[in-house]
Amino acid sequence: MNVIDLDGASRLVIISGVPGGNSGGSGQFIAHLQDRITALTGNRIKLICRPERPVFWLIVHWLRQKAYRKVVTKVIRYFFLLSQFWLSIWYVYFKRNQVFVLLHPQHLGYKLTLRLIKSRKKPPLIYLLDSSFFCIASYNHLKGENGPCLRCLEQSFNQIRINGCQPFPTLNDWSAVEFVSCLQELGKKGRVRIAAQNQHQAALAQRHFAFADLPPVIGLWTQDWDGVFFRKNCTQLQCSADSQCSYAWDVLFHGHCLSAKGADWLARVAEKCPELNFMFPFARPEWFKATQNCTFLPLTWEDGLRDEIVKSKFVFVPSLWSAPIEGSLVKSIACANAVAVVNNSTSFSDELPSGLVFKLSEDPATAAVELRRASERDWRPDCNVKTKWLAEFCEKRNSFVPDLIVSALGVK
Repeated sequence: MNVIDLDGASRLVIISGVPGGNSGGSGQFIAHLQDRITALTGNRIKLICRPERPVFWLIVHWLRQKAYRKVVTKVIRYFFLLSQFWLSIWYVYFKRNQVFVLLHPQHLGYKLTLRLIKSRKKPPLIYLLDSSFFCIASYNHLKGENGPCLRCLEQSFNQIRINGCQPFPTLNDWSAVEFVSCLQELGKKGRVRIAAQNQHQAALAQRHFAFADLPPVIGLWTQDWDGVFFRKNCTQLQCSADSQCSYAWDVLFHGHCLSAKGADWLARVAEKCPELNFMFPFARPEWFKATQNCTFLPLTWEDGLRDEIVKSKFVFVPSLWSAPIEGSLVKSIACANAVAVVNNSTSFSDELPSGLVFKLSEDPATAAVELRRASERDWRPDCNVKTKWLAEFCEKRNSFVPDLIVSALGVK
């Protein structure tokens, strides 16, 4: 673990487009970051987070219920936090000797991110949380395909127009196109530095920005993983191939209803495996095609999904983009009986040791055959491999934030 220079840390600011919170992996990541930098450096490092906008449907619901006080309180609080955010941003912008880390540029604002980067002589650090450094959709995947899209990285940003790509998650924000292009130029000129979660993500960044050296790989940790790894509240079924086990689900999908996350890919696998039952933890959208052996139960990790995972024969995390360290994959490995992924050479799952997860072909028809065989022989991860991997992954909790700080300060 790197040793933090506390004097240098006082010049560091971390700027995030997402606030810390209990919902979602992004909020949990910021929450952990906030707790750890306080524990390690006191108040030396400032964390500036853009507040989350009030949810429109909730405001409408309160108005219909005539809960006007709730609406006024929510709106006033949001604008108060937003004014604090902008005051902090302008303070950092004009105080040129400060060093900063940028997180979630999509939510922070692409133009603001570029403006902040250009305001510095010493290059700031962007810690990569997805593929937004080269993909306007953040998840580099084209719907209908069975793997990640690397067209912009390998060819040119003209591929955005050719393939009809849309900005995501900030819809219709076409400044994303300017962002990826300008960021690449800034990276090539040494005006911005990168830190990655895993080796494959670092390799993609090195190719994209033409870096001479591989960017630092510092891992990831989020607040909710503490409960998974250290409180022993994930009870696993211990089943062997010779035992008779009763499962609620043959296959459970762990992820959001997104093509890049492999939701509709798994539905196509389910179509070819009518004898198996599949569970998806979200309400079925009208456009989502699924056969009768698919069940849809809107659940989150906190309100029952974890229990369903434990009761499932296989948990699928079939990300079809260049996924770094995903919370759904980490939590599934820790809690599930068996985890399956799509064989993807640019994702974090490809870096996992043999015997930890079951890798399937990206072709749904072939994957269905592989799934049947694995189900018949009740495939399980190698116990020794899993125990070793979990122990090694836990060790990253203490080193992640110090490594991020040291990378930001440019200390070797």
